[in-house]
Amino acid sequence: MTFDKRITLLLTETANGDGEEITVKSRKIWANVRDIGVTLKYSAVSAGRDAELQVICHRSEYEDAYYNEAEYRGRRYRIDSTGAADTERHIKLILVKGG
Repeated sequence: MTFDKRITLLLTETANGDGEEITVKSRKIWANVRDIGVTLKYSAVSAGRDAELQVICHRSEYEDAYYNEAEYRGRRYRIDSTGAADTERHIKLILVKGG
């Protein structure tokens, strides 16, 4: 598996209860980014979510802050779910539109 795409993981919080999101922490990493498969896309749509991308990255790069958003190619995504990847060293992130 090649990690040949650059993405930015973001940890955001709502500031002062006014609804404005601020970035608390960010980290640029190398990852494997691809469209989600048809089965996963169908499952997400039937659950009311708009899953768009699947990201595989090193588990240690994600778990140091448990990021909640990601930016890729100028678009911001919300990290909808995480799961097991091919090895225990990696983690799979499912990204949905909007951040």
